[in-house]
Amino acid sequence: MKDAKITPLSIQKYVEISEDIYDEIERIEHEGIIAAKCIKHPQYGDIILISSPQGGCLMIHF
Repeated sequence: MKDAKITPLSIQKYVEISEDIYDEIERIEHEGIIAAKCIKHPQYGDIILISSPQGGCLMIHF
């Protein structure tokens, strides 16, 4: 995890990436935060997508 990068995403970009990995993700909801993890994304490698009800979206990729 020391090589992980955190990238802020627009909602549109989050949706595009989330749709790309729709068949491979496991979604976790906890107190309004939604996280989707993909083992391998063709462009970004291993990623975790995180969104919040306030509209903030992040991608953690490593």
